Amino acid sequence: MSEPIRFAHLSDWHATTLVGGGRGLLRPKRLSGWASWALRRRHHHDPAVLRAAFRDLRARGVRRVLVTGDLTHVSLPQEFRAARGHLAELGEPEAVFLVPGNHDCYVPVPAAESWDEWAAYLRGQSRDTLAPALAACVVDPPARDRAPRHADYPTLRVEGRLAVVGLCSAVPTPIFRAGGRLGSAQLERLERLLVELGRIGLCRVVLVHHPVIEAMEPPRRRLEDGAALRSVLERAGASLVLHGHKHRRRVGFLAGPDGPIPVIGVPSSSEVGSRPEKRARYHVYTVEERKGDDAGSPSGRFRIAAEVRGYDAASGEFVAVDERSEERRV
Repeated sequence: MSEPIRFAHLSDWHATTLVGGGRGLLRPKRLSGWASWALRRRHHHDPAVLRAAFRDLRARGVRRVLVTGDLTHVSLPQEFRAARGHLAELGEPEAVFLVPGNHDCYVPVPAAESWDEWAAYLRGQSRDTLAPALAACVVDPPARDRAPRHADYPTLRVEGRLAVVGLCSAVPTPIFRAGGRLGSAQLERLERLLVELGRIGLCRVVLVHHPVIEAMEPPRRRLEDGAALRSVLERAGASLVLHGHKHRRRVGFLAGPDGPIPVIGVPSSSEVGSRPEKRARYHVYTVEERKGDDAGSPSGRFRIAAEVRGYDAASGEFVAVDERSEERRV
C-alpha cells in the first residue's frame, strides 16, 4: 500500500419517511416506532442533510465509503426502496460497503422486501476471488440478487492492503428493545479471519452497528454477546473498529495483541442538530503503511488519521469540525 488509502464512515441515516406506511404499521413494535418518528425522529433526520454529506464526500474526493446501518426507521418495504436510492446517490456498490442496523431488522420482513434491495452494497467478495486461507474463513455470498443473511456473516472486502470485515448484529427484538446479537458461528469465523488477515499483513477494519465497548450502551440497547466480541478482538487483533447506533461520536480502545485497538462510533449522518453533540457528522480516515524502522513499532504496521466533518446549519454544508486530525497509531 504505497499510496495512502482514504475512506469515509457514515451511519444511522434514518432518512426515510413513514408516510403511506398503511397497514404495514399495524404491528405493536412498528406502532411504537411510528410514534417515535411522528413525535421526534421526523424532525431530527433530514434527507437534505444526508445529501449535503454526499456532496462533501464528492468534493473531497473520498471514493470508498463504509456504512454501519440504520438506514430505515421501522423496516417498511417502502423504506428499503427509498434507502436504495440514497445508496445509489452515494456511490457504486464496489465503492460502498454496508452492514445492517437494528432498525433495518426492526421486525421480521421477507428478505425480498428488505435487505435484498441493498444486496450489492451488503455483499462481500466471492470466495473464488480470495486466497484459499481467507476463503476458508467466510461464507460464499448468495445469488447475485440476494443479500447476505445473518448466518452468512462476516463478509469481507479486500482492496490492496486494506481489508474491511462486515459483521451483522441486526436481529429482530421485542418492543422497547434495540439490542443486537452476533452468534457463536459468526464470532468463530471472525476470529479465524482476523488472524489470517493479520498474518498476511493487511490493515483490518471491522464494521458493526452496535457499540463494542459495553459502557457505551444500556442493557436494552446492548450487543448481547459484546463480551465475546471483545475477547475475539483482544486475541486476534484489528486495526480499527467502527460502529454507529449511538448517534454520538464515541472513541474508546480495546487491548490488542499488537497494541490498543481504536473503537470509534460516528453520529448520524442526517441529524439536523437537535442537540449539539448529535448534529450530523461523518469521519474520513487516511491509512498509511509505516516504513523503515517505524514499521516495527509495537503499536502496529499502520498509521490511521481521522478527520471529523460536521453539518453547518448556517451554510447547509459540511465543514471540518476540528482542524486537528485525531491520529492513533494502530
